[in-house]
Amino acid sequence: MSLLRPFSTAFRAAATTPTIRSSNPIMAAATTTIAPSHLDLLLSTTQQHQQQRSVHSATQVKRLFKNNPARIRILKKKGVLPRPKPTIPDRTYPPIFKPVFLSNGWSAPPPPEVEVPEYPFKVPRTGRKPFGAVGFLPVYRDVRIHGTKHTTLIRGVTGDLPAFVTELMAVLQLSLGKKGILTSASTGKHGGGEAGRGVNRENPIRIRTGNVVEVNGDHAKEVKRWLAGLGF
Repeated sequence: MSLLRPFSTAFRAAATTPTIRSSNPIMAAATTTIAPSHLDLLLSTTQQHQQQRSVHSATQVKRLFKNNPARIRILKKKGVLPRPKPTIPDRTYPPIFKPVFLSNGWSAPPPPEVEVPEYPFKVPRTGRKPFGAVGFLPVYRDVRIHGTKHTTLIRGVTGDLPAFVTELMAVLQLSLGKKGILTSASTGKHGGGEAGRGVNRENPIRIRTGNVVEVNGDHAKEVKRWLAGLGF
């Protein structure tokens, strides 16, 4: 009987409490006066919430409406926005002789009667050849990403690297990238290594560790012809 006592008391309390019916004129008036106030409060809060969500920051407005990449591409295609002209430097050092290349990519150095000027940079040839033979120019092709990414590597560059890169840009008709010349210490927008992502069309040149200059695309023949013409 002790276990059934809470249930009996609960039923008695439910039976004794009066039920609110809409037929009662006092309660009906109260419900008609209270319900609209709650509805107005709910509508006002939702409107305030929508107003707060519709306000964008200055960065969001610039990203969504002014500097949207898709919008800028469309405007450039239509000719509304003028495309910036690439600034390509001029060549400073003309070739001193015309080299002849073999099928394996080797070329002979200039003869002794040709005077080789002093350059601010040097690109020594590969060594350790048998019988003291002249080595190759350290220009290599690099293929990555299942054969879809082609780059050109120039190893062992010494001296003034900025002068070398400027002359290389003039020879290959390349403009300075959006982020300049990438290096091993270049960082991205969020602090990541920007140089680790490699070169591309927008940033065609970077200086890697060990004085290795990397160029976007396959320019091995052009670079070899240029270096051999300078007398290296």
